[in-house]
Amino acid sequence: MKFFEAFFGYKYAFNKYDQIFAHEYKWGAMENAGIVTFNDLYIFKEKVSTERMLGLANTISHELAHHWFGNLVTMKWWDDLWLNESFADFISHFCLEKIKHNVTTLHYESSMASFLQRKGWGYHEDQMITTHPIRGPVPNTSAAESIFDGITYSKGAATMKQLLFLMKEENFSKALEEYFHHYEWNNATIEDFLAYMQKHFNINEFSLV
Repeated sequence: MKFFEAFFGYKYAFNKYDQIFAHEYKWGAMENAGIVTFNDLYIFKEKVSTERMLGLANTISHELAHHWFGNLVTMKWWDDLWLNESFADFISHFCLEKIKHNVTTLHYESSMASFLQRKGWGYHEDQMITTHPIRGPVPNTSAAESIFDGITYSKGAATMKQLLFLMKEENFSKALEEYFHHYEWNNATIEDFLAYMQKHFNINEFSLV
């Protein structure tokens, strides 16, 4: 939470933050504002691998990130679901990479290595006949259920990572700070998001090296 508050330039906006493990929960987790619900399969009953523990850490980080991208600023319609999921998918790994030296309960070499592995999900689904753009028209809420997939999550997350790389971390952080303060408790679209990214993109700093 401290990392997100600093990087987003916006304090955690809710009065509390609880985590509840729900028996036979349908999803892995859900970012209800102030009270995140987790599938109780995350309550490990045996000693598990570092990979599985890092998966739990990533889910916790992912759902917490949604308190900014999703709860504080909400997509205007389902065609911008990627603003929620692609961002949370990327920033959760990015956060864990940045704080790994402060984590005492789990030792891991690199969160971004698991991020790289996760891209296979997006590659696989992009080869299917059901492939679709990261952002595209969604006619109704029933159709929205079909885009909670590897394209919206991991392919979109890879795109978000490239955006940060091109902009540089400091500029990306400044853009997010202004974006969150402008659209707090409101809805936003891709155009709104990219306007702040464009504002802080410095072409003189651009380099592929």
